Amino acid sequence: MSDKTNSFKQKVSLLREKNLNSKLGLILTILAPLWIVLVTEINQKGNLSSFLTIVKTPSILLFDFLFVFAIYGFILLLVKRSWISATITGVAMYILSCVEFYRYRASGAHFTMGDFSLFTNVGDAAKFAKIQIYPSLVIMLLLLLAYLSAMFMYTTKINFNWKHMVPGCSAIAISMVAFFMVPTISTPIFQAFNINHGSSANNFILEEKFQDNGMISFLVENVTDTIKTVNIKAPKNYSEQTVKDLAVEVQAIQPKVKPNVIMIMSESYTDFRKFEELNVSDDYYTNFDIMSNEGFKGTAFVPTFGGYTVKSEFELLFGLPIKSLNGTQAPQSLINDEEQLTIANYYKTQGYHTAYMHPYTREFYDRGELLPRYSFDNLYFQEEIPGENFRRYRDDKANFDMAVKEIKDNEDPTYIHITTMQNHMPYNLKEGQTEFDYYMEGIKNTDKRLGELMEELKNIDEPTVVMMVGDHFPFFTEENSAYDKLGVTSENCQELYEQPYVVWANYDQDFSSMPTEVVSLFYLPHILIDSLGLEKSELGAIMDKQIEVSPIYTLEYDENTKNEVLDTITYDIILGDGYAKK
Repeated sequence: MSDKTNSFKQKVSLLREKNLNSKLGLILTILAPLWIVLVTEINQKGNLSSFLTIVKTPSILLFDFLFVFAIYGFILLLVKRSWISATITGVAMYILSCVEFYRYRASGAHFTMGDFSLFTNVGDAAKFAKIQIYPSLVIMLLLLLAYLSAMFMYTTKINFNWKHMVPGCSAIAISMVAFFMVPTISTPIFQAFNINHGSSANNFILEEKFQDNGMISFLVENVTDTIKTVNIKAPKNYSEQTVKDLAVEVQAIQPKVKPNVIMIMSESYTDFRKFEELNVSDDYYTNFDIMSNEGFKGTAFVPTFGGYTVKSEFELLFGLPIKSLNGTQAPQSLINDEEQLTIANYYKTQGYHTAYMHPYTREFYDRGELLPRYSFDNLYFQEEIPGENFRRYRDDKANFDMAVKEIKDNEDPTYIHITTMQNHMPYNLKEGQTEFDYYMEGIKNTDKRLGELMEELKNIDEPTVVMMVGDHFPFFTEENSAYDKLGVTSENCQELYEQPYVVWANYDQDFSSMPTEVVSLFYLPHILIDSLGLEKSELGAIMDKQIEVSPIYTLEYDENTKNEVLDTITYDIILGDGYAKK
């Protein structure tokens, strides 16, 4: 009897242990999405503050749990093993949180869906970040792995068959697609969970959204916003006739002078003296002021702040507004394989030799693939631009020396577009030095190089004009940055989209026709052509009229006002049938 009793007790004990393990496995399976959410939110911040933020808003925490649970459940239906589903979901979310962690520390900007356009250039993008192992990232990874290990030990196999898989996966997939694609579905859901939502291209509004929502809800909301952004629809009544109706008659003229033209889009360059609170010395802008006094100084409203240089570059290369493309963060992704109607193309028709210079990799933003379609005769990237670096990137001197050489080497007048790199973030701190101080050292070097460029151009016997503008204000990541001292918020940040530009010539050139009011960046190439007395293009003639109607046409300035003429001509040239090209 004792042997039978012991055997029975052992069976009962094993059964209880099995039941306990099964219950524990079930609990771990159910709570896995919540653990993934907590690890993700704490990891992207590097401390508990982000977690405490979403705990204060339980509805956002619940939304995050349900969203991750939907992804986790979809994978679970396919693999039937909870630990495998949790591993795939958890590792993916952990990687995303690391990307956010490093991106914000490098640029002060949060990771968005638009950044997926950089994944083909992830190596180049990573150079902007200071990649090092932080203890917080290791701790959160270990906690995630510990949970996944527990799930593996107490694994729960879900006995799904195809009768469960197909309807279940279909229901989740359809719900997700409907949520992201149909605003009338997503908007009330965001409202119900108290998620800060609504489209905006303003970096400061995006920052406020992130602080309110945390990473997961921010990304989900950003996906719905991005889908609306990339869904660029043809303007009302778009047709060949509507494009023809926009045409303005222009008279052929023979310009007195066809000067060389150097367009400098200077990375993160701006004049911080406009903010008296910062007490910035004039010494940083000595040659910039000389250029302004000898030529002309105006103000342009740029389409970005702190990053996304390619948006400003697009407006200068095409003379078209990003706003008409829904403010897309990646305009280069919209370009087709055909020859493009660009500013360089205009100069080519006027008998100019054309060149593009950018001392960084040709792969970044797919420039090496796209720019041959922009009517440039020569393309120069970092491999083709010799010279010393200023700290991490090529010194501005290298660009300016190459531009002078290009002018000397060509008998025809030359148009050159330069996108510099010298003052690109990150602004690495030295001991006892702020990011702002580090940045201003770069501005002083740029100013020195401008002085040298002017001297070089004065010594060549060719009329040459220089237009220079910064692509955007820099972004500082440190606490109590220059912008914090200025009290900049989403309500008063428009000044950080206003960039000074200068136009200077090495010969007697009248710039009195240049506008004194603030204008959008994309007008500058057309304004310059007019001021030089060059033959006007039909696109330029259209822009002459529209600058009077919409002098500033940028999402960051006004998201609601529409200009049908600008929208139609931009859509036609970039996405439409290209009637204007004919």
